[in-house]
Amino acid sequence: MKNGIQMQNRLKESEVKSSGLSDAELAAWLSLRHSTGKTVVYAYAKHVFKVYEQSAEPSQLVVGDLGTESVPVLKTLSKKNMLKRIELPCEVLVESTTSRSDWMLLDAKVKDITELKKARDELFGQGRGKAISPLTSAKVWHDAGGRCMYRGCGQDLGATPLTTKTARIAYLAHIIASDPDGPRGNENSHALSDVPENIMLMCDGHHRLIDRIDVIGHPASDLQLMRDEHAAKVSFLLDSLKYPTIQLITLLADLAQVPTNVSKSELCNSALSRKLGPLPEIKHMIRRTQRDDRSRPGFWGHFLHEHESDVRELISFTSNRPSQTSLTAPDALGIFPLHLVPVLVLAGRIIGEARNVEIFQYDRNLKTWSWPEHNLTPDSKFDISYEIESHNNGEETILSFELTAELDINALPEELAQAVQEKKIGWVRITNATPSPNCINSKERLENFSSLARQAIKMIQDSWRSKMVHVFGVSPASAIFKFGQMLQAGNHSVCRVYDRPDGSKPFTPALDITGNDVLSVSSEGEHQHQISLR
Repeated sequence: MKNGIQMQNRLKESEVKSSGLSDAELAAWLSLRHSTGKTVVYAYAKHVFKVYEQSAEPSQLVVGDLGTESVPVLKTLSKKNMLKRIELPCEVLVESTTSRSDWMLLDAKVKDITELKKARDELFGQGRGKAISPLTSAKVWHDAGGRCMYRGCGQDLGATPLTTKTARIAYLAHIIASDPDGPRGNENSHALSDVPENIMLMCDGHHRLIDRIDVIGHPASDLQLMRDEHAAKVSFLLDSLKYPTIQLITLLADLAQVPTNVSKSELCNSALSRKLGPLPEIKHMIRRTQRDDRSRPGFWGHFLHEHESDVRELISFTSNRPSQTSLTAPDALGIFPLHLVPVLVLAGRIIGEARNVEIFQYDRNLKTWSWPEHNLTPDSKFDISYEIESHNNGEETILSFELTAELDINALPEELAQAVQEKKIGWVRITNATPSPNCINSKERLENFSSLARQAIKMIQDSWRSKMVHVFGVSPASAIFKFGQMLQAGNHSVCRVYDRPDGSKPFTPALDITGNDVLSVSSEGEHQHQISLR
C-alpha cells in the first residue's frame, strides 16, 4: 500500500510522462482518479490504448500499458460506474492528444475490459503472422550476443528463456509487428514475421516501452538502426576473441638414426601460446624417415630425386598465387623445422617472406616447441665479423652461422680451408659468445640473428658482389630456416649449402640454390639433379 501511495504521489497531473505510462504507473494513475471520485475514459484502436479524465474541458490523453496491475483497477472503476470507453479509428487516436466533446462515450463493462485485455495479449503475442522459428530465434540470439538490443541497455538475458509471451524477462520483439494492427505494422507484417533482421532481443522493460508505452517515439527506422549497431558491435567484440589462423607445417627428418616424432597437441599448444589459432590439419612437408646414410656417394642427388614431389608440393602449397590467398587462406604459416641443414635453407628459400611466417624452435632440454616463459640459459650475444683481407675480387665468399658451436677451419673442405689460410677468400661469420643448442629461445633472439644475417647478405651481394656463397650452418634449425627465407627468388648469389654427416668428417657440398633452381652437388662439385623453384 505504501508503494501505491508513493506511485500516486509521483503521478500528479503535471507529472504525467508524455511518452506514456507503464502498467504499474497506469494502475497508480487510475487509483488516484478512483480515490478522488473522477470518471475515467479509455480509448482504444488496434495496439493503441489511451486514458483521460472526464471533464467539461478538454483533458490530456495518456498512453498506457494495459496489464495485470492496471486491469483490476479498471474493473473496480467499471463496477462503480466511473469508467467509460470510446472506439476510434487508429489514425485519429494516434494523433489525438486531448479529448473532444463530440466523441461518443459508451459505458465500459467488466466484460469489455476482459475482452480488450485478451485481444491485446493476442495482438502483442504472435498476432496473425507466422510464428518465430527456432532457427530465427537462434539467429537473433546470436546477433544480440544474449544482451538486450535497446541502445545503451545491454542487459544480460543469457539465463532467461526466449519467448514472445508475457511475464517473461527476455523477449523476441518485432520491429515491424507480425500483425498489421500491431506496433509499426504494415502490409509487409506477415512476410517479415519470421525474418531475423526484423526481430530484436529485448528485456521486458524495453519490449514494453517500444510496443505499448511509447510506440510513436520508436519508429521502425530507429529500431532498425539500434539493431544494426548492436549486432555490429557484438560481431566486433566476438571477433576479438578469435586468434589469427595459422597453418602448421613441419619439416622433420630422423637425424643420426634417432626418430623425430612430434605430438599434434604439442604443436597446436605452441601455436596457441603465441595467440594463434591452428587449423585442424597439420602439413608434414619433405618428411625424411629413411636411414641417415649421407656418407654414401651421390646422397644429395638421390635425395632430390626421392623428394622431388615433396619439394614441388611445398612450392605449390606455400605459393602466393591468387588461389592460395582466398578468404579461407590462413593468416600465417607456422614452421616447425628439425631437418638437415641444406633442406632447411631450401625450405626457407621456397616459403620466403612474402607471407606472414611464424618460426618455432624445438628446445631439446624442455622438450617443447614453445618459447620458455623464463630464459633458463645465459643471454647469448651474437656478433658478426668480416675477414676480407686479400679477398679474391668477390668471386666467392664463405658465410657461416656459428651459434651452436664454433666452426673449426679444419672442418671446411680442403680447398676452402686452404683459401682461408692463404687469405684468398672472404669469410663472414655470425658467432655466439656462449655457443649453445638452445641459444634461440625467444622471438627477440631470433630477430637478433635475423638482423645480422641480413647485414651479411647485404655485404656479400651488394658490396662484394660475390657470385658464389659457401654456406655452413652450425646453428639451431630456426636460424638456418630464417636465413633461407632471406634469399630472394631470382635475385641472389648461388648459395652452396654444405652438410656434415658426423663430426669425424669435414663438410661436403650438398645443394646449390640459385635464384630459380635447386641442384644437388657431388663431392667433386658436379651437379646431379635439378628442380625448378618457380
